[in-house]
Amino acid sequence: MYCWSYFLGSILLVTRLTGSAEGCKGCVSLDEYNFDKIISRFEAVLVKFDVAYPYGDKHEVFTKLAEELVKNQDLILAEVGVKDYGDKENEQLALKFGITKDDLPAIRLFIKHKPEVEFPKTAEWVLDNLRNLIRDNTDIYIGLPGCLEKFDKLAVEFVNSGNKQKELEQAERAVNDVTVEEKNAANVYVKFMKKILENGISFVKQEYARLSKILKEGKVNEKKKLELSHRLNILRSFSLPRDEL
Repeated sequence: MYCWSYFLGSILLVTRLTGSAEGCKGCVSLDEYNFDKIISRFEAVLVKFDVAYPYGDKHEVFTKLAEELVKNQDLILAEVGVKDYGDKENEQLALKFGITKDDLPAIRLFIKHKPEVEFPKTAEWVLDNLRNLIRDNTDIYIGLPGCLEKFDKLAVEFVNSGNKQKELEQAERAVNDVTVEEKNAANVYVKFMKKILENGISFVKQEYARLSKILKEGKVNEKKKLELSHRLNILRSFSLPRDEL
C-alpha cells in the first residue's frame, strides 16, 4: 500500500510541475525548495541548469529530448532557472554542483544512490550525446535512433553469452517477427553478430571507428549519413557494459 501511495504521489507531483518549465514541454521545473524532493523520487533525473528564461539551440535540443522521453516511467527531465540578479534564485543550488554563471547551460544526470554525472563541457549538444549520457550511466532503456528494443536486448545477451552461435540463431528467428519497417535494422544486428563470431568482440570498436571516420569526412549524402548514424547506434548495443567506444 505504501509503495503504491508513494508512486501515485510522485506521479501527481510531477503532473503538477511538468510543463511549468519555461518553453520545455515534458520538463519539470525545479528550484532550491523542491529539488531534493523530486530528485529522490526517481531512478534518474536529467537536469539542465540554465538562465531563468532559456533560449537557443541547446535549449531546443533539451526540449526535444524531454518530449521524446515524456512517457518514460523511470526518468524525468528537469530545468533549474538560475538568476544572477535580484534575489539570485537558485544560484546557490547551481554552485552546489560546481556550476557558475559562465557554465550555463550545464547538465547533470542524477541517479538514485549514486553521485551525479556531469555532461562534459566540451561535448556537442546533440540528441544522441544526451541519450548516450543516460544510456551509458544507467540501466534505463533509451532507444537510440535506428535501434530496436528487442534486438538491443538480444545484442547484450549475445555479447555476454558463452554460446554465441545459439544467440545468433535466436536473433535470426526473431527477424521473421519484425515489421517491414524494422527488417533492415534487424538484419544489421544479425550481420554484426556474424562479424563478431568471425573476428571477435574487437570488431565492434574497429567498425565503430571505421564508420565514424566516414561520417567525419562528410563525403556521403544525407541518406547515407543517416544510415551510418543508425549503424553506429546499433554497434553501441554490442559494447561491453560501460565500455568506451
